[in-house]
This record gives sequence, C-alpha cells and structure tokens, in this order.
Amino acid sequence: MDPIRGVTTNNGVRTLNPLEMSQQDFIAAVYLERGEMLDTEVRRIIDEIDVSNKAADAINGMIAKSNVAQFGAADYASNTWSVDGSNITLENGYSLQFSEDGDSNSSFVLSDAMGNQLIYRNQLLIPVPSGTTVDALEVGIPVTERMTLLLEDGTEISLIPNATGGLDPDDLSGGTHDISQVVITRRNQGLWITDVNTTTPTIPSPDLNGYAHDSNSGDDGYVLYESGGLHNWEYNGKNVSDLTATHDGETIDGFFARKLAFNGSVAGEFTSEGRPILTQREKDILTELGVPFSDPAGDGDLTPAAWGALRTTLDNVRDNLTGSSQLQTVQLQRAMQTYNQNYEAMSNAQQRIYNLLRDIMGNIGR
Repeated sequence: MDPIRGVTTNNGVRTLNPLEMSQQDFIAAVYLERGEMLDTEVRRIIDEIDVSNKAADAINGMIAKSNVAQFGAADYASNTWSVDGSNITLENGYSLQFSEDGDSNSSFVLSDAMGNQLIYRNQLLIPVPSGTTVDALEVGIPVTERMTLLLEDGTEISLIPNATGGLDPDDLSGGTHDISQVVITRRNQGLWITDVNTTTPTIPSPDLNGYAHDSNSGDDGYVLYESGGLHNWEYNGKNVSDLTATHDGETIDGFFARKLAFNGSVAGEFTSEGRPILTQREKDILTELGVPFSDPAGDGDLTPAAWGALRTTLDNVRDNLTGSSQLQTVQLQRAMQTYNQNYEAMSNAQQRIYNLLRDIMGNIGR
C-alpha cells in the first residue's frame, strides 16, 4: 500500500505522527494500515484452504485407488459375464445395453443394481440418478480423449474414441468425438467391443484375456471413479460436476470446464495388470503430510497389503483435513467480517468528520 500523507515505512512498520497530519488523514491512515494487515490475514487463510483442498482431493483419489487394489486378487477360472445380443451382463448388478442412436452410431446405457445409469449418446457421457431425468448439457461429460471408468467393484471400462484433439481454444467449440471401442476388464476377465461408432457394434463373448486386453488397448487416459453409484463420478479426487478450469484468465465451470479438464493426452495410472500406481505427485503429498507408505521398488506399484495399510491412514487423514477445512472456513468468515467492518468504520468516521466540518463551516457563515 502506498504511504498516505505523513505515513512512512520503518523496517516494514508504518509510523504515524498525528502532529504532522490532519485528524482526517490520521484516522484514514490508521484504518488503511489495519485494513492492509487484515487483507494479509485473509489471503493467508485462503492459501491454507487451497492447500488443504488440494491435499483432500489427492487423498480421495488415493482412497479410490486403494479400493481397486484390494478387490479380490484371485483370477477367474471361468467367465462370469454373459452376452445376449446387444445386452451385456456383468457382475454385482452392472449391465451394459447397446442400441442405435439414430445418427449412424451406437449409444449405450451402463446400469447398476440401484437403477442409476451412465448413458453414452452424441459424444456425451450422461450420469442419470435412478428415477430422474437430467439436462444432458448440464451434467454431460464430453468425450474428448480416452477415458477409463473405474466401477466400485474394480471393473475397468475403457472408452476409446475414434479421434482426439480438435478443440478450438477461442470459443471452446469442437473437440468431442465418437467412441469407437469399449474395453471391459476385471482381473483376467475381459471383453473388447469394436465398431461402436457404427449402428452394429461387434460384441464378442467374454474371455479370460483381460490382462492382455488392458495392456494392448493402451494407456488408461483420464480415469473416472464411480462414487456411490453410476450417477456420481470423481476425477482426480473431485466430483466431476464440481470441476473448474481457467480460460482466458477466467475461472469457468459446467460443461466447458469439463471439456477443458478432459482435453489433451494423459498418462495412465494403472499397470497392464490393472493394478493402481501411486504417482510421484501423490507420493510427494503423502510425504508432505507425514503419511508413511511402503514402496520398496520406488515405482508406485504397491501390494494389496500395502494399499490396505495406507487406506486406514488415508481415512484418518481425510477426516483431519475435513475438520481443518471447516475450522479454516470459520476463520475466513471471521476475518472477512472484520475486514469489512474495518472499512465500514473508516467510512463512518470520515462521514462524521465531514458532518462536523460542514456544521462548523455552516455556523461560521451565519
């Protein structure tokens, strides 16, 4: 803040001499100096909240990975999925139904045991809670690059588009594509569906080549985790519906934020056998939080037992972060209230001085 008349800086501390200032300037300088200190406090708390939120997002992502890592290590001796024409029955109440979309492509509906759905149509993934209808543009997840859906039972559904790129950064148009292949794996069980961008997708019988399918189909791309039903998805520790992005220096949300969030290639976070990998960023966050983890090889490929031990700690850390975030929010509210009250008090003081001077000048003129 620039000095006001008579306000000087001495080793970062502003010194006020009321004998060299008018009463009005002195009062204004006091309030402005206090306002600067309050502004610093507000920014400090906001920075702490941002750090806590980013840590919580990362913790949520690692918890989801630990769930996947601990879903039954045993391979399948025989297929448990079944295919009946365009209908696919998976395990634990999940199913997938393909149909024509009326535009020379196929659409599909992924359903869970509770009746929630994830509908693919017109280059959009549309989460639909059971028994409701939604606006596709309000909730839709644009298909821009390869994505992998991680179901709560550990099933991976990789969605491979027929093209990538093409987003116009000026008006955010374009950049969405048709899904051409769907690869479903769970441990060694697999199913590779092709020609999804036609009216007649090729749906073979399930096999026990899941690891090969997972490896041959390439990186996982953007990994979305089911969170309490197919109508609710998380990416990078955040609910997809809450994703934001920066465009032209402004923060945006909604459909275009999701388009930006899933634009550009991204490396996978799972091994070819479907095991989750602890990324270097996640390791750094765990180290900063003082959370121990076992990774002897240093490649992030933790054993199911190591993931299980880490999960217990992560639950406690998440609870602590939630409590800290709530406290920080209260602190921010109080700091903002004090900040606003400071400038209201300054305005009132200036108004009183003005009224006093006006009355004095009025009396002199009589």
